[in-house]
Amino acid sequence: GLNGHNKPSPRLKERLDEGIELYKSGIADKIIVSGDHGRDDYDEVNVMKAYILETGIPSEDIFMDHAGFSTYDSVYRAKEIFDVDSMIIVTQRYHLYRALYIANRLEVESYGADAKKETYSGQTYRDTREFLARIKDFFKSIWKPESTYRGDALSVFGDGRITNDKEYIVIKNMDTKKEKYLNKENRQDVKNIIDNLTFKNRNCNKEEEFKLIISDDKTYGIEIDEKIIHMIYKDEEAVLNKENSKKILELLTDE
Repeated sequence: GLNGHNKPSPRLKERLDEGIELYKSGIADKIIVSGDHGRDDYDEVNVMKAYILETGIPSEDIFMDHAGFSTYDSVYRAKEIFDVDSMIIVTQRYHLYRALYIANRLEVESYGADAKKETYSGQTYRDTREFLARIKDFFKSIWKPESTYRGDALSVFGDGRITNDKEYIVIKNMDTKKEKYLNKENRQDVKNIIDNLTFKNRNCNKEEEFKLIISDDKTYGIEIDEKIIHMIYKDEEAVLNKENSKKILELLTDE
């Protein structure tokens, strides 16, 4: 679940942090974030991917399952849509038993990682809900119906960016290699600035300090000459005015 529309809930954050640790330790090669994106105004998977991107994990290693409407659907789609034959399921312990049981019944080699770090209120409700869900998924695992939504096959052995359904804009510090994912408002500001630029032969000889990566298919260099921003695309350059330079500088320095 989400807090509001753009932040993972504390329990979801625990799962994401555990998954990030498994990836960075070399135990997992790819990450699938599976959740509910059944409405335009509620989007768990893009929030999860944005959170992971901010830790420096490359977009191509993160796959979004936009139709993970249930535990059964998430496991079924991991096998049938994403071509997974071995996976680590990351969730809280009370939920792991059911997820691993489903994976075993669907003949996917699976291991569990308990993400629980804190105790949250409402666990009695979650345990009751889990008891009922176990009964439901016991029978589903016998019948093995298709997931709620099937869709095209998207092999996890490929590039996770194929699952992107929204525009990503990332600023990468070329010195520290740290990447910063821009929110919707800042993305629009940057797009408006770039759309009104005129690129011509390069004059600035400053070394590139940042890169602006748009939708994974267009990259701009950003050079800073005092407080004036020079935007580099291929072999051409555009010099921003003071107002737009200030906007970009704020994005570069805001942590």
